[in-house]
Amino acid sequence: MSSVNAAMQNQIASIQQALSISGMQKAMGQSADQVSKLVEGMKETSQAVQQARAAGPGRGQNINLMA
Repeated sequence: MSSVNAAMQNQIASIQQALSISGMQKAMGQSADQVSKLVEGMKETSQAVQQARAAGPGRGQNINLMA
């Protein structure tokens, strides 16, 4: 029964992500490709922060961003 619950949670998360991307696309007036690239960049940044935090205490606490 728990595998069914986990599968449902994964499906719900997938739908929520799709709705978030769609909402972001509409709010920003961007094409689907541009939004996908933006989301991919956010994922890469998040992974880099997680890796920096894993490197040791005090790492990954500050991020330099360029706009």
